[in-house]
Order: sequence, then structure tokens, then C-alpha cells
Amino acid sequence: MPLWGLVPVDPFDPNWKASSCRGRVVVRALDEERARNAAEKAFGVKVRFTPGAGIKAPPWNRPALVRAEVIRNDHYEEKGPTEMLFPSP
Repeated sequence: MPLWGLVPVDPFDPNWKASSCRGRVVVRALDEERARNAAEKAFGVKVRFTPGAGIKAPPWNRPALVRAEVIRNDHYEEKGPTEMLFPSP
């Protein structure tokens, strides 16, 4: 199964208030959508945003906020289920 590197594009965007992690993560998943969903599940947090400040949404499923790419890394096993590998949630 591929390893995915998910990298924040702009960790200072206000939408990152909805995540407990604002750094690079590594996920083992069949595809990009599953990798993004695993990151959202692991790090997404519920927050209240100021009314009238615009719509805020969890960042991990938003390509404008997170770049996703298949990576090679000998430190992580490619065999196994969908799993957050770094950092540990």
C-alpha cells in the first residue's frame, strides 16, 4: 500500500484551528482520499469560529491547504492497513 506525505501549504491559515497537528504527516493508505480522511480523523478537532469571519473547514481534506504526494521511506512498512504513521495521534 502506498505511503502518503501530507504537507501543509499554509500552516497559518485560520482553518488550521480545526486540527491538532499543523505539520507534515505520513499515512499508509490505498489512495489520496483515504490518506486525507485518516489525517482528518486523527487530528481534526471541533472548534467554534467567530460568526461573520467567513466559513472555516477542517484542513486535511482541502487540497488548497494540504499537498499530498506518494513517498518512499524505508522507516515505514508499506504492508498493512490504512494507518497514521507519523506523527502518532
